[in-house]
Amino acid sequence: MSDALKAGYKDKGTLRISRYIILIGKLLISFGLIYFLISKIGGRAIIDHVSRLNPLIFITACGAYLFMIWLSSVRWTMLIPHKIKTAKLFSIYMIGSFFNTYMPGIIGGDAVKAYYLSKELKSLGGEGNSQTHELSIAIASVFMDRYIGFTAILFISMAAFPLAFAYLEGTPVRWLMPIVLLIFTAGSIVVFKFRLGERFKFLFRIYEYFHLYSRKRDVLLKAFIYSLILQGLNIVVVYFLSRGLSLEISFFHIVVFLPIIILISFIPVSISGIGLREGAFVILLGTAGVSPERSVALSLVWFLSYVTASLVGLFEYLRLKPVLDGKVE
Repeated sequence: MSDALKAGYKDKGTLRISRYIILIGKLLISFGLIYFLISKIGGRAIIDHVSRLNPLIFITACGAYLFMIWLSSVRWTMLIPHKIKTAKLFSIYMIGSFFNTYMPGIIGGDAVKAYYLSKELKSLGGEGNSQTHELSIAIASVFMDRYIGFTAILFISMAAFPLAFAYLEGTPVRWLMPIVLLIFTAGSIVVFKFRLGERFKFLFRIYEYFHLYSRKRDVLLKAFIYSLILQGLNIVVVYFLSRGLSLEISFFHIVVFLPIIILISFIPVSISGIGLREGAFVILLGTAGVSPERSVALSLVWFLSYVTASLVGLFEYLRLKPVLDGKVE
């Protein structure tokens, strides 16, 4: 075996070990935060509140999640430079949602979405004949879909931040928003302005995609509006879940706090935001007079609603995997 080949295997092994270390670290943080909350609040009190939720409200929340995935799929069609049916993208989106929810840190849902989209694009015989080209387009569209969605969350969070500022006195969240905005802005400049790695063919094609859509401002605006609608639906769902749990909290507080909670759960130090999200619910809803056990109960039923709905992605995966895997090799 050549030295170069040995070095390649060594690098792959090191990368794999690093991924497992990061995964274990995230698991420890998530379980540590959940254990801390339960030990302080009491697991029985949380379960008692969760068990009071009307099953019909929970089922409605699951249905709302599926509808939001459909809207996300419609948004995704705008960001793909080839015509693909929304129903097909919905299936791929659900598969990605399943992997994100049930295998976080092991197989990324975005990676799965990009992989199956590249297969679909290749089967359509779009521009170019190389799998590399189609994979570049798929990865770029998944990234742009995520980027626009995150931009919408950040936009709503910053709009709500002045209203929430008075409630955040003495909490670690008070200065989080400006820091997140600064990091996001700096990251955007690095990605879109400096075009790092453009000399590599794969990355060059991704930047070609960015350049193409930078001139389609009407499409980007429409996708952004869809993202705002999706976040609005999230707010409505959480509000109805709070009513189902008999929480004495106004719609105003959900509007102000939920975007910030979602943003906090995106911080990549835990598994699927577990622990961070519950802690954020306790801190923020606590400023509005909601008890810790009720706050955690609301966080859990919201999380469980999309965990349950994401199971649809498993059925889509089993149904479509032979077809998608067999399209183009």
